[in-house]
Amino acid sequence: MEDQAAKVAFVILSDDPARAIPGLVLAGRMKENRGVDVRLIFFGPGVRLAASGAADEHLATLRRVGVIPTACQANVVQYGLDQEIGARPIELLAAGAEIESYAREGYTVVSF
Repeated sequence: MEDQAAKVAFVILSDDPARAIPGLVLAGRMKENRGVDVRLIFFGPGVRLAASGAADEHLATLRRVGVIPTACQANVVQYGLDQEIGARPIELLAAGAEIESYAREGYTVVSF
């Protein structure tokens, strides 16, 4: 039986850098060092963190190692963060459908 890469989806819920940044670091390291299939989405208050600039260095690292950061489009609108998110390398999508796909595709979902 061939080894398959683990599949882990990171849901960043917190806008507190002390709680959320470790998840961003872990996501990047799991992808870069272990070859894990990583997905990452900012949801709810986590969208505020993504827009704040506090995670910019980590967003760049994630992109460099092949993880595409995403954010809930509805939350971006809800919090009025269109311009801030638009200035960052973050793709917008429907969080409900995305998180459902994580479950359907066998990802382990972890939240920070």
